[in-house]
Amino acid sequence: MIFTNEISISDITSILSVFLVILGGIFGFHQWRKNILLKRAGYINDLTEKIRTDNDIKDIIYIFDYDKEWYSLQFHKSGELELKVDKTLSYFSYICYLKRQKIISNKEFDFFKYEVERILINQQVQDYFYNLYHFSYKFNTPFTFKYLFEYGKKEGMFDDDFFDKNAYIKNKKYHRNLNF
Repeated sequence: MIFTNEISISDITSILSVFLVILGGIFGFHQWRKNILLKRAGYINDLTEKIRTDNDIKDIIYIFDYDKEWYSLQFHKSGELELKVDKTLSYFSYICYLKRQKIISNKEFDFFKYEVERILINQQVQDYFYNLYHFSYKFNTPFTFKYLFEYGKKEGMFDDDFFDKNAYIKNKKYHRNLNF
């Protein structure tokens, strides 16, 4: 067996080719990753813009932020207001779903965290959720705004009375507006 210490031009060309392929792969991966990040940023922007531009959502967020009273027995007969509130809560439940499925990261969720938490601490929303929770339980149906509710439950935004179906009798912040 004889070994030679010679490097031929074809060896140099092969090494250079491999190096260029690796460099091209790294560049391609970098471009792909940058493109993905831009698409994610655009998606987050679209979600954020809907909150700011959709008149129904914008109006309901205003009502929540300024603690205006809206939830009463008449709410379930109101039609338009109920649709707007449900649309808004569904939208934020969808955002919580995206977070739970890790479709959006915790950093991306930070764009919505203020609104989500403001919604969940709103007493009228809590009363509405109280009624929906116990109504859903009675009829063994899924909670309408499941992911928003689960986020609030995980973050401890509901007191112990919330889970007591008779809390409306002893706690003035809850009412029985649905048949549960």
